[in-house]
Amino acid sequence: MKLLSIPTLLAVSATALLLSGCFESQPELQLPGYIEADITTVASPVSGTMARMAVKEGQNVQAGETLYVLESQQEQARLAEAQAKKAQAEAQTKNLSKGARQAELESLRAKLRYTKAQLAQAESNLRKSESLVKKNFVSEAQVDTDRTNVALAQAQVEEARAALRAAKEGARTDEQAAAAAQASAAQAGVDQVAWLLQQKKVSAPVGGVVQELYIRQGEFSATGATVLTILHSGSLRVRFFVPNDLRPQFMPGATVNVAISGCDKPVTARISRVSARPEYTQPMMFSQELRDRLSFLTEARLDTPAGCTAPPGTPVGVKVVASDTPRAPQAPQASQVPKPS
Repeated sequence: MKLLSIPTLLAVSATALLLSGCFESQPELQLPGYIEADITTVASPVSGTMARMAVKEGQNVQAGETLYVLESQQEQARLAEAQAKKAQAEAQTKNLSKGARQAELESLRAKLRYTKAQLAQAESNLRKSESLVKKNFVSEAQVDTDRTNVALAQAQVEEARAALRAAKEGARTDEQAAAAAQASAAQAGVDQVAWLLQQKKVSAPVGGVVQELYIRQGEFSATGATVLTILHSGSLRVRFFVPNDLRPQFMPGATVNVAISGCDKPVTARISRVSARPEYTQPMMFSQELRDRLSFLTEARLDTPAGCTAPPGTPVGVKVVASDTPRAPQAPQASQVPKPS
C-alpha cells in the first residue's frame, strides 16, 4: 500500500472541506425594518376651555364617537339671541304680507266719513257766499276763502280714501321684499351660531386607538391646536429595504415573517407596495453583505394587528427564506492552504 506524503494529505483535506461547504444552506437573513402606522392628528376647530375629555390614552374609539367637548355658554346665549331676531323678522314679514286689522280699518273709514262731512260743509259755505256776494252782503275775499276750504276738504277726502285702500291691500311689494330679506339674514345668523356651537363638540374622524392627549380637562385650547392623536385601526405596516437580488421574493401579495422583539413567534405580514425607485444606500443599519447593493423600499401590512405587535417606530427584522442552492466553490487563497511542517 502506497502512503501519501504530508503535503498531498493536506491538499486533499482542504479540498474536501471546500466541497462540503458548497452544499451547506445559507444562514437565515433578516432585513432591517421598522413598524409604521397611519396617525390622525385631531385639532380644535375653535378656541375654548376643555369642558369634558371623553376618552383616555389607549382607548379604542369608533368613527363618529365623541372625543371631547369645549365650553359653550357664550355660543348658547348667542344662539338664543339669533333665534329671537329670526322670530321677530318672520313676524314682521307675516304682518306685512296681509292687510290691516279690522280695528284699523274701522278707524280709517271713520276718518273718511269725517273728511266727507267737512267737504260737504265747505261746499255749503261756498254756495252761500257766492249767493251773498251778488247782493254785496259779503266780499270777494270771503268767496275765495270758501273756495280754498273746499279744495282742502277734497284733498283730505282723497287722502283718507288712499289710506283705506292701502290698509286693505297690505304693504307694498318692496317693503315685503325687504322684510323677507331681513328674515333670511336672521336665519343665516342662526345657522352660523348653530354651526359654531356644533364645533364645540368634536367627534372621532376615524376609528382607532387614542395615542396621546395634549390638552386636559380645564385647559384652554386655541384654534388649530393639537388636542389628541389617533392610531388608525388596521394600519400597522412594516417598512424595509430589499436588495435587488432578493426583490423577486418580495412582490406585492407575498407573505413575509416579521421578527419582533418579545414575540415568541414571527408575525405574518402581506406586502402591499414595492417602490419603483431604487436606493443605493439604506437609510438605516446595514450589514456587510448588503452594502453597496441596490435596495427597494417595501411595505407590508401586518395580518394580525391584534396579536403580538409593537408601536410605530419599533425596529424589526423581516426574515428571508433560506436558499438550498449550492454556493459556487471558491478557489482557496494561498493563505488558506496549510503549509507542510
